[in-house]
Amino acid sequence: MKMQYPVSRGAAAYSRSSQWKITVPWAILWFLIVLEFILWHQESQFLVNILFWTIAISISLNAAYLGFESKVLTTFFKIESRFGHEISDPDWRMIEFTGWGGSEPMGYFLPAKGETKGLILYMHGYSSSVGYAENRILHLRDLGFDVAGIDMRGHGRCDLNRDWTLLKVAADIEAFMDSILSEYKEAPPVHFYGHSMGGFLALRLSSKKSGWWGDQLESVILESPAASIPMIVKMRAGPLWKPSRFLIRRIIRKEAKRIHPDLPLRFMDAKVPQIGLPNIPVLTLQSKVDDTLGRSHYNLVRKYLKGNSENEFHLISDLKHSTEFDSTTRMDLLERWLSDRS
Repeated sequence: MKMQYPVSRGAAAYSRSSQWKITVPWAILWFLIVLEFILWHQESQFLVNILFWTIAISISLNAAYLGFESKVLTTFFKIESRFGHEISDPDWRMIEFTGWGGSEPMGYFLPAKGETKGLILYMHGYSSSVGYAENRILHLRDLGFDVAGIDMRGHGRCDLNRDWTLLKVAADIEAFMDSILSEYKEAPPVHFYGHSMGGFLALRLSSKKSGWWGDQLESVILESPAASIPMIVKMRAGPLWKPSRFLIRRIIRKEAKRIHPDLPLRFMDAKVPQIGLPNIPVLTLQSKVDDTLGRSHYNLVRKYLKGNSENEFHLISDLKHSTEFDSTTRMDLLERWLSDRS
């Protein structure tokens, strides 16, 4: 079933991005270039020479800034599309839906074998896809749950990789969950499972409920979750962060505001606890030696969620960050958690 353009508002905004407009640096650059051409044909007087070289240096500096800006925007707002693994189980169903800005990503639904215990929404990580996580999803199905998920923008079968933000993905997921309801006669119990980047989305969505699933959401499962966009930006910027963090933050802030002008969440607030804290039980399964995100994100999650006695936190020695590897410890903890809630 293909649903209409969504109107609900929760974890993200639904308006389209603003159209691109010429910015001040570009306006200055073109003005200086025109002025340079005018001076090029003047007599070689001392004052003209000074103006000429002043403008030439200004053009170089402005061009350098624009090149740096382009690099930052490409790094943080454009995903290198990666097709990923094909799903293999024959029981998968494709779900068409309309997501953020009228885009049409593709969703997946895998029914339980026999009577279902509820629905688990699986949210994959960065550079992953539903196909990459299929072994984990099949394990959830074997526990008696229906499992649903989408290939996020720029991942798997979804090539919507420009003007990329996690808030667009959150809006896609909200719309996808609306469409999933048509698979049921009555609303099922729901659990969110978020891995890495998907963990960030699970936290955001579960604390900003916007659809039928809000009252049905029973728990959140986080696996090696991302919890802070500023931390990720700092990590990906590497040695450029210290000398140019002011520019990087300014560029990201300006672009995020252009893409989501109607949302108050900004760059420095895109982290726990500002993105929201779930008021339902949360299970956090963290790779003890996480070679992708380290342990700082886990520490942030634990710091703000430890106040709820129902929440659990586990550092797992035989768990790696990548979903290409699994852990019997992770599986055992997950099975017990879901068994206690079904």
